[in-house]
Amino acid sequence: MQVLNHQGIEIEIDSGFKFGDAFFNLLNFVKLPDDKDSNRSSIEQQCNIFYRDIMNYGFVDSHNQHLRDGRFDLAAKNLNEINKLSLDYLTGLRKKEFYERKLISLKNSMYQSDTSDFSLIICDLDKFKEVNDRFGHSVGDDTLKVFGPLLLASLRPSDFAYRYGGEEFLVLLPETNLHEAASVAERIRVNIEDRLHLGHYGLNQITAHDISKSVIESDDVSAINDVFFLSKDLTCSFGVANYLDCAQSTESLFLRADENLYLAKANGRNKVEY
Repeated sequence: MQVLNHQGIEIEIDSGFKFGDAFFNLLNFVKLPDDKDSNRSSIEQQCNIFYRDIMNYGFVDSHNQHLRDGRFDLAAKNLNEINKLSLDYLTGLRKKEFYERKLISLKNSMYQSDTSDFSLIICDLDKFKEVNDRFGHSVGDDTLKVFGPLLLASLRPSDFAYRYGGEEFLVLLPETNLHEAASVAERIRVNIEDRLHLGHYGLNQITAHDISKSVIESDDVSAINDVFFLSKDLTCSFGVANYLDCAQSTESLFLRADENLYLAKANGRNKVEY
């Protein structure tokens, strides 16, 4: 299999498609979802996607050697380390650098007829500075820790989420037109508005919680272990853009999504603009 390294040069890696318990144990580290409604239904396809999107050029030589030697335990450790290096430690989302790699991959796939279209969502936590100023940076960090899994839970297995910086996030949506992307953004918006809140149980300190509004507003105290005291609802604003609509320019794609995000903020926040 060929992948692009950091200089854009194609390099060959060994996918390691060998049968047996050792290889299936290796794939346990990959943990890609098996979406029956997509092309991710086989071990080979899942592994291909993993290698194409996550493999770091600096690990290729040692990884290939581990596979040639049959040391699947070391190969699995290698993959696990690669995966950890690609993740933002607070949110669990991919780092900004991996957004650029995936963007290039999606663009190249279009010209190879592997994919038809893709879209971008830029997401920004509303008034996040107020969280840090009022409650402290540790609460701000806790908010990001809760936000990351909530964002991922709102996405499809084929989508890719990244922390772009601070409280700004990017989502790449393969095989997705503009209206479909807006629907995904709206699903994220509703999920965050419903479930991400600052507050405390009893005498505990204020921090971020994943708790549905229906539970907070319930008169049935038995619905939760203790009474939850709400301090602040948290929301997000979204700008959405589509690659084909932006004349197949990645720069225009980002600028269009960013302009729509600014519009969502200007129109009162907690909105999706596209």
